[in-house]
Amino acid sequence: MKLIFLLAAVLVVGLLVAQQLNKGKEANAEQAAEMGTGKPPKVPTNPGDVPKFEEDMKKFMEDEAAKQAEKIDQATQ
Repeated sequence: MKLIFLLAAVLVVGLLVAQQLNKGKEANAEQAAEMGTGKPPKVPTNPGDVPKFEEDMKKFMEDEAAKQAEKIDQATQ
């Protein structure tokens, strides 16, 4: 009988821990979805398109960094 109560208690504690861990993941996923609103450039299939891809990727990264910096500034004011 003690073993059954022990197993039930472990089950309840395990479910509570799993529930708490999943709440953190959902919040992080929502924050990540808000941050990455732009679409990155497509990866080229031709070797000759690599320089343009490099320029596009640099611009994309700079734009995303500026957006993130702006959101941080707004959050800290």
